Amino acid sequence: MHLIDVTNSYAKLVQSQLNTTDANYVKVYSLGNTSVIYTESNTAIGIALENHDRRVRKEEVDFVIKRLIKGTDTSYTLTVDKSRHVIEIHVDK
Repeated sequence: MHLIDVTNSYAKLVQSQLNTTDANYVKVYSLGNTSVIYTESNTAIGIALENHDRRVRKEEVDFVIKRLIKGTDTSYTLTVDKSRHVIEIHVDK
């Protein structure tokens, strides 16, 4: 699995996140058919995984956590919708 930085292709999404939330850093990645949106503010990190074609797999979630959340003892909150097409990871700083 590879995270590919596709932030430049989502300029409107990034600008919207920066203007309407307290985020000061936004990156968008592609993980095959799954989109990964990473936002960081002074108080928290938010990561959303989204796949419109199929459920997001556990391996994808584990991979993103390992790659984007630094620190082995970091705790996080996982929010999953019923269909598992959208998963959110929230980390308090």
